[in-house]
Amino acid sequence: MERWIEHYSSSQQILLVGEGDFSFSACLARAFRYAPNMVATSLDSQGTLLVYTKPCCASNYSDLGFINLD
Repeated sequence: MERWIEHYSSSQQILLVGEGDFSFSACLARAFRYAPNMVATSLDSQGTLLVYTKPCCASNYSDLGFINLD
């Protein structure tokens, strides 16, 4: 079932570039309940993000179900 959140649809292919702590992508994925067409990126490595960003970053990783973190 397609879900709309403002300008975003769960059926769209969505690329989120420079997400920082991935809070926006995690919020969008939670609202869609399923977001297989969404890709989020960050310039920083996983280690850098976990050390220097807010504690919610680890929670956002978990919520998004990251598979490849290079």
